[in-house]
Amino acid sequence: MDPSEIDDEIPTCLTIRPGNRMPGVPRHRFKAGFDYKLTPKWTFGSDLIAASDQIFYGDEGNHDRPLPGCVKVNLHTSYDVTDHIQVYGLIENLFDQQYGVYGTYFNTELAQEAGPGEGGSGGPDPSLKGLKYDPDNARTITPAIPFAAYGGVKVRF
Repeated sequence: MDPSEIDDEIPTCLTIRPGNRMPGVPRHRFKAGFDYKLTPKWTFGSDLIAASDQIFYGDEGNHDRPLPGCVKVNLHTSYDVTDHIQVYGLIENLFDQQYGVYGTYFNTELAQEAGPGEGGSGGPDPSLKGLKYDPDNARTITPAIPFAAYGGVKVRF
């Protein structure tokens, strides 16, 4: 190996103790749903999905505050026009709850160097000039889908 390729960064070790929670896995999940036939051809249903908080990926030692739990309600309906054609509709996140589905950490130093912020290389958005990443908060959260409505037609052959 070429000595110039050796990384000078000192590895960081985490203490993981028995009983620590696995990242990304809520301790509790609850799912319930129903389908009801309003007529022989028309079905309506709903789903309730709840999950407790979860540890961020990268926090195997469980040192930081977890990603909060969430509850969402979905609705669905379908109507059989014929034996081969069905019209359906779906509503995701009926009450437009804002929550995260995934949490991890990013390298604030690399983000500062590569991005549009202070001391950065520019980046694609000049309006962020002067942005400074907080070195004490490298958390990043993937947001859940907001309220969404879908519809479609299914054709069976």
